Amino acid sequence: MSGGSMLYSIARELEAALKAKHVPFPIVFGPERSEAVATNNRIVFEHGGPGADSYTPPLATHRNPKMHFNCMQGVRLRIFARSPMSNAGHHDHTGLADQVRDAVLCELDVIVRTRKNTWTQGPGGYVPLEDAGASSGFGGVIYELTFSIDRGIERRTWEGAKERDEVEIGTDVTITSTTKVSDEPGAAGTPPVDAEDV
Repeated sequence: MSGGSMLYSIARELEAALKAKHVPFPIVFGPERSEAVATNNRIVFEHGGPGADSYTPPLATHRNPKMHFNCMQGVRLRIFARSPMSNAGHHDHTGLADQVRDAVLCELDVIVRTRKNTWTQGPGGYVPLEDAGASSGFGGVIYELTFSIDRGIERRTWEGAKERDEVEIGTDVTITSTTKVSDEPGAAGTPPVDAEDV
């Protein structure tokens, strides 16, 4: 599965999990079109941008298909939150954003663990509206989370097939093993002359 597909799939799982918890924020898989950055409460889930990914050798041996690298793929998640209260103050908007952030972190943790992936949390915090390209008429706050989720980079064909077919031992491969046994005592690894093959 390509990296983009993995992150998109996680975003959709997160949206379903938040919906099940009655969190009224839809998820947009970004980046958003500039004209779409308007006034609605939402969560924007997107690639972390230049320099957000890192590559290391795999942590374990994977032979078929061979895993060449482990990629920690960077993600940027932004929560656009505007309290529905009349005459809402800054603390009302941040209170809503904090509530959504907590739900996002908890559900992401469950999703990543269920997938048997790992993730690394980066810094988070509020960003100025203009830095996020939001209209000054948004009237809310934007909370940004950054994190990385791992995915293996395996050697496959363009169609996604493994390098070679797996062989079931005992069908295409014949394995023979001989053990010599004897009732006579002797040094380890040196069977007596009269030892029998079994």
